[in-house]
Amino acid sequence: MSRLWTRWSAVIAATVVVLGLAGAHAGAQTGAQPPAEVHFFAADATQPGVISLHFFGASDAPVTFYERVRDRLVTLGTRTSAGDETIMRDAVTWRCGRLVRRFAASAPLADGRLAIGEYSVRTSSCATRLELKVPRRLARGAVARVSVIDRWGNGAVTPQVCVTPPRGRRACEKVRLRRAVSVASHRFRARGTGRWRVELRFRGHRVRRAVAVGAGIAATAPPPTVLATGDSTMQGIDSFLADELGDGAKVVSDIRPGTGIAKPLGPWTTLARTQSRRARQAAAVVSLGIVDRFPLAAPDGARIECCGAAWIAEYTRRIRAMMKSYRREGRARVLWLTLPLPKGPRDLADAVNLAVLQAARGLDGVDVLRMDQFFTPDGFRETMPYRGRVVDVREADGIHLNITGQVIAARLVAAALRKR
Repeated sequence: MSRLWTRWSAVIAATVVVLGLAGAHAGAQTGAQPPAEVHFFAADATQPGVISLHFFGASDAPVTFYERVRDRLVTLGTRTSAGDETIMRDAVTWRCGRLVRRFAASAPLADGRLAIGEYSVRTSSCATRLELKVPRRLARGAVARVSVIDRWGNGAVTPQVCVTPPRGRRACEKVRLRRAVSVASHRFRARGTGRWRVELRFRGHRVRRAVAVGAGIAATAPPPTVLATGDSTMQGIDSFLADELGDGAKVVSDIRPGTGIAKPLGPWTTLARTQSRRARQAAAVVSLGIVDRFPLAAPDGARIECCGAAWIAEYTRRIRAMMKSYRREGRARVLWLTLPLPKGPRDLADAVNLAVLQAARGLDGVDVLRMDQFFTPDGFRETMPYRGRVVDVREADGIHLNITGQVIAARLVAAALRKR
């Protein structure tokens, strides 16, 4: 079990008792209901547009996956695996009208018990689903090609593109993206000089861009890119952050569940540079380190066990190098999130957080957002006062923030980004 927890602790954000799931499983059967035990279960929404389900501890047993819709369980399908992990890939697609998705799973074990699990995840809203690409500048009389891109890749949507010429009337036309089609085009001829405005409308959300037509017309700058990256402690915060920033920024998510800086074969030694070359972000928001209870190799090759002073020093060195990559030689801001303290042993979180603080010292444009002090000022807590109410902010695993916690964290990040 420890091997599975190490691998998936950054993906599994909750495993709770599914009251009534055993009954739903046995509803079509006769006889006594078998005893139930909770197993690790995860819904992975890191691939845009789809959610995959992962259930553990049911080797060779048929695992039935469900989605909980209001007060009923909808069967998604059954999978059997010879290994300890049973996966239902692309179980469901993201939906604009149902952002919070609740899943359950059950499997009859060989000893007569029923293995069960339940998990909730929040996907990105339709506010950021569609991307609008227009040419920044055109010669008078040229044809402008407008691209509508479905970031989810699911298609089956019909947004509206509206074009307003300088001192002219707005003209709107529907653009259809068929199922599984992620790009559609719209064209118009820019006959007049000035700034042409293009607006994408979809489900009450609007994306606006401008095209400078003719000589002497200044082109508008595209919205800045914000890179949201890290392990599963960033999952959920990224989508809520996109909602918070709205049309004022383009949030690019690159979440790597289960990875770490100290974890063997982790991508982070070079990934920060690669991400920055691709995204060319104006700001990077990072949360990382929840699975990093691994030895580190010092520059001289010595093996350093977690989580003493020598380990913290080497971890600090690696984080500082990443921060410099994300800064893009001063062209970008970096906002690094500390880890809220977990339930149980806190030595790893304390070591990671100390390394983050030390790494940021003296780096212009790098700020540390103290999630540990905000969510866990006196140690782990499941609930906290927020805006006049006491709210539950932690998942049952005692490590991750739940959906409410992710919303609050995204608001903190957005406020910090707007300060400068």
